[in-house]
Amino acid sequence: MGMSKCYSLMKCLLILFNVIFLCVGVGTCAFAGWALWDGRATETGSGKAGLGALAIWGLTLTLGAITALAGAVRGSASLLAAAFALLALSAVAEGAAAWWGAAHLPALRRALADRLAHTVRHDYGRLPASTHLVDALQAGLECCGSSSARDWQHSAWGAAEALAAGEGGAGEGGPGEGGPGDDTLDLSVAAEPTYYYVPESCCVSPEDAAACGSARRVAAASGGAARLHAAGCAGRAAAALARAARAPLAAAAALLAAHALALLLALALCLRAHPPPGYKA
Repeated sequence: MGMSKCYSLMKCLLILFNVIFLCVGVGTCAFAGWALWDGRATETGSGKAGLGALAIWGLTLTLGAITALAGAVRGSASLLAAAFALLALSAVAEGAAAWWGAAHLPALRRALADRLAHTVRHDYGRLPASTHLVDALQAGLECCGSSSARDWQHSAWGAAEALAAGEGGAGEGGPGEGGPGDDTLDLSVAAEPTYYYVPESCCVSPEDAAACGSARRVAAASGGAARLHAAGCAGRAAAALARAARAPLAAAAALLAAHALALLLALALCLRAHPPPGYKA
C-alpha cells in the first residue's frame, strides 16, 4: 500500500512539473515565432540565430512535457524514456546557456556599450524606434550619451542640429566668418568656439524650456554642462539590466532545479512502469 502511494505521489509530481514545462515551452515558442515574424529582432544574423535556438529549445521542452504527461497517465515505459531523453536535452541546453552567459558577461557588457554608442552616433533621429529608446534611457536613467554627453558631438543627429542652427564650423556662419560659402579658416581670438547639441532628454529639468535650451548647446571643448546629466548611459543601462535580470535568473534556476527533479521522477516511473495487461511473471 505504501509503495502504491509513493508511486501515485511521484506520478502527480511529474504531471505537475510537466504542466509547468508545457506552459513555458509553448510560451517560448510563441514569443520566438512572434519575434521572427515581426522582424525587428532579426536585423542581424546573431539575433535571428538566437531566436532560432530559443524556438528549438521551447519546442524540445514542449515535446518532452507532452510525452511525459502521456507516459505518466498511461504508465508507458517507452513514453517515459522518450520524455526523459527530451527533458534531459532541454536541461543540458539550459545549463549550457547559463554557463555561456556567465563566461561571456564582460563581452556582453562591451557589446551593449558598443551598440548603444552606434545607436547614438548613427541611428538617433533616423530610426524612430532607436530615437524613442535612447530618449527613454536618458530620461529614465538620468544619463546622456553612451559614455558621456560628448558622444553627441560626433553623432549624425548632432551634426544635423548644428547645421540647422548655422554652426557648421568655427563661427555662427559656418567654417569661417564669411558664411557657408567661405573657405577661409578663422583662427583669430575673436572667433567663436564650435558647439554641439544634445537631445532634450539629456537635460536635468527638460520641463524648463529656457534652461534646457541653453544647456543643450555645449561647447566643443566641454564634455557637458551643469544642467545636463553627467553620467553615461552604457554603465547605468548595464546596471539596470542586471537588477532587472535577478527575477528571471531566479526563475531560470528554479526551472533548472525542477528539470532535475522531473528527470529523476521520469526515470523512477519508467523503471516502475506497470506491465501491459495479461502479463504474468
